[in-house]
Amino acid sequence: MNEYVLPREVFALLEEALGERQKAETFARAIEAAVGAIEIRADESITARKEHLKIELKEELRNELVTRELFEQETTRIEQEFALTREMFEREILLTRELFDQRFNVIEERFKTVDERFKTVDERFNSLNFKLNIFIAIALLALTLANPTFVALIERLFKFLVP
Repeated sequence: MNEYVLPREVFALLEEALGERQKAETFARAIEAAVGAIEIRADESITARKEHLKIELKEELRNELVTRELFEQETTRIEQEFALTREMFEREILLTRELFDQRFNVIEERFKTVDERFKTVDERFNSLNFKLNIFIAIALLALTLANPTFVALIERLFKFLVP
């Protein structure tokens, strides 16, 4: 027995409309062939659409993967540049600190020599200051002793003390 795609009631209506069973079977087979062809085309269309969607999905995934790889590469490059910049900055700080220490040591040495010079100048100044004070004292004593008024005053004082 043959399998039919059309339901039995539809076949019965065809048989009644066409009047003969043979014509109804022929017509039913033609309809079944058309329906089969439509199903085959639908399956092919669905399969083609699935293949097309698979290709699109693969392309999207490939693009996303490429984008992700580019992003990761760019991120890695930026991180490397940041590390390099940071390392260079730290080196620059160290070099600056070393340069500062060197210059500070040079300046400190100069200040030591200047300080030593000031000490010698200060000792000379103190010596000259003492000598100047002695000279002023001698000069005042000489001027006082050479002053005729002072001499007269000393004479009166001696006459008063010694009768």
